[in-house]
Amino acid sequence: MRVRLLTSAFMIGVAAVFAVAPAVAQKAHDHKDGKHTHAKPQHGGVLEDVGEFHVELVAKDGKITLYVRSEDSKDAATDGFKASVLLTAGSQRVGPVQLAPSGGNKLEGAASSIPAGATAILTLTDKSGTTAQGRYKLK
Repeated sequence: MRVRLLTSAFMIGVAAVFAVAPAVAQKAHDHKDGKHTHAKPQHGGVLEDVGEFHVELVAKDGKITLYVRSEDSKDAATDGFKASVLLTAGSQRVGPVQLAPSGGNKLEGAASSIPAGATAILTLTDKSGTTAQGRYKLK
């Protein structure tokens, strides 16, 4: 009888967790006032949410460029920002590549090589000192 009661309580608890999980996941995606615009890449790169920013990463011609936009898809001034990118492709690693503000909403840095199909791991620190990470799959 006792085992049956404990099993029933456990099953009710599990059901409650699964019932609440979608609502919690949706709430976690809402930003501040619940308004979140999904931006689109504007410079031919790969776009990901990194912390409170939309960050497009463009890796070509030995250079990595980040374009940073706010949650409402407006250019975010990058003065005071810092970033680093680590590129990995199989056993090959490039970096970390340090990126610095280069005017407007851009950060740039030189990469010794950019492996095709690499995964890029971005660490971005904004001017308030808040750090966030993003992961990109390069084409």
